Amino acid sequence: MSFMRNENYKATMQDSVELGRGIQRILWSKSLDSHGFGFEFAVSYVLFLRAERSLAAIRLLVREGLTDDAMALVRVMVEKVINAEYILLGGAEPAMDFIQFGAFDDWRTYQEISERHPSLAPQYKKQVSKDLKRMHDEARIKILPDGSAKNRYGRGHDWIELSLLKRSQKVDALLKERRLPAKTCMMFDGSYKRSAQYLHGSFASIVRSIDAGRDKGKPLIDSGKVEVEVGIRLRDNSPKLGVDALATANAVAFQMLAFLADVLSQQKSKQWVMAFAKKNVARSSSGSRSITSC
Repeated sequence: MSFMRNENYKATMQDSVELGRGIQRILWSKSLDSHGFGFEFAVSYVLFLRAERSLAAIRLLVREGLTDDAMALVRVMVEKVINAEYILLGGAEPAMDFIQFGAFDDWRTYQEISERHPSLAPQYKKQVSKDLKRMHDEARIKILPDGSAKNRYGRGHDWIELSLLKRSQKVDALLKERRLPAKTCMMFDGSYKRSAQYLHGSFASIVRSIDAGRDKGKPLIDSGKVEVEVGIRLRDNSPKLGVDALATANAVAFQMLAFLADVLSQQKSKQWVMAFAKKNVARSSSGSRSITSC
């Protein structure tokens, strides 16, 4: 079945376009107010913008039939949204951690490449190398209120020692303190987990591309073996995964838009979110998947 002849695909694509426009309206609004947030607002704002661009990229990949790549990008989108929410509600400290991690990671990466493949390492001048090391050391240490020091990045593999799930849980806890809807953990479980296998290239992400079956016209090789022919599909013409990738990304976009409308007290956007949800629920009652649930 062609993507263009599938009504579910068309409806889900239209939802994605509408959600993208809804996010653009709130982020590009001239009247957008930081509502008392400080430096963290600027950092989270850029992450939200990039998440909207990921949504647009997912639509493009699905249109081209590159559905596995679209599903992998869903996970990237989820990470941007959760990081943005965590930083916005967490304050200036996580925002600074997020930015300074670049300086920390640049020196670490330089050292690793220098050890494994010296010919690939940048040929820095001595002063540049010293500056990189100094910025790494400054970013690595966090001074606590009592004057003691601790490593800022914990495991050192990410900009924060909290896992993405724990960040989701923290966001929901902070939302509940504000008496606002808390669905970030739902987004993590419903969207992040689903898309992870495609990003990591696990067997589950390629099994649809393998056609395997015994050719009944050929005899068995022997009593203990069966001859199997394996075919490879270079392009998946089924719209199912494309619709699934779109619907999953749409659920993330909806939660992101609802979060922004609530936290930034955007009344018009709240009304738009409610109207969109009602329309979607009405459609889901006729058999389509609801976008408001991951």
